Amino acid sequence: MSAAVTANSELSLFTRLKSRLLDLSPREASFARRGFPGVNSPSRAHLEQVIETFIEGYNLSVTERDMVQLTKRLDASFSPAFVGFAYEGTGLYFALADLFFPRAESRLATFTRTVARPFDFITMVGAGFAVARVPFGLRRLESYQQNLNRLTSWCLADGYGFHQGFFYWQRFVEGGEAPPPSLDLQNRRLFDAGVGRAMWWVFGADPSAIAKTISKVDAERRPEMWMGIGTALAYAGGAPPDALASLPSLAGEYRLDLLSGIPFAAHMRDRGRNPAEWTDEVCATLLGRSVADTSKMIFGELNDYLESWQGSEEAKWSGCYLALRERVKRRLQN
Repeated sequence: MSAAVTANSELSLFTRLKSRLLDLSPREASFARRGFPGVNSPSRAHLEQVIETFIEGYNLSVTERDMVQLTKRLDASFSPAFVGFAYEGTGLYFALADLFFPRAESRLATFTRTVARPFDFITMVGAGFAVARVPFGLRRLESYQQNLNRLTSWCLADGYGFHQGFFYWQRFVEGGEAPPPSLDLQNRRLFDAGVGRAMWWVFGADPSAIAKTISKVDAERRPEMWMGIGTALAYAGGAPPDALASLPSLAGEYRLDLLSGIPFAAHMRDRGRNPAEWTDEVCATLLGRSVADTSKMIFGELNDYLESWQGSEEAKWSGCYLALRERVKRRLQN
């Protein structure tokens, strides 16, 4: 009897039923199933593995009720380079649970505040998928953010944008559909960063196809899309051999936006202590820094922003990401 069958037989009837109802199929990661233009890309296998790992992390969350045991299983089941994507999948599960069955303390907040703290940012990104998958999720996005750690909850809008760009790429990538106007400015910008990140998969990490597509959207949206490409390049990896040389020139006037996505990816890698050789290469080649030094850019600029803030508490958080992005760009320019 296989280990998978044995493990499944040991689950309670309720858990097995929940798994049958809620589990996601690895087929959802298939470029062919999605109809992506990048279906023949040499980067396809790597990028599909990223999404498959996300799905595995989500499915583990469905069956493992204990958060401590869940993190142990995640850490033991995936390599350091990929484990962050599994935590991202847990974000989807905990956010779904929160939005369908609210309780006094958010499950997602508890998970990211305690055992999953090293992966809090990327877990919050995964939680953004839930916004697209529950009734009236978009209406509830900003009120849900209020119940989470405000330092990381802005990642939900990025995850929501990625979900729409990945699963509805004809509308949001090819068609250039705008972010929902109901969102505030910061969340609209983050939505665009997520759509930009999704392009890394849609076009199989093809720099020319990505640049051509971004050039067709409104100019005010392009900086965040290029930022999303920088984050995908450094965190997800899968870049073809010539991408590191061609992407900055293809980004043109948005070169600093592309580069500003790299420190965010480096910070997630450094915080999670889950290194990847491609993150090392991107930081060294494009920024001339180690991952640790690149991560310090985020830490330092964020601390300066929070310590110097003199406005209202709400305004501090509703503009935190936007201010941090501009600070990182200035740092790179200098």
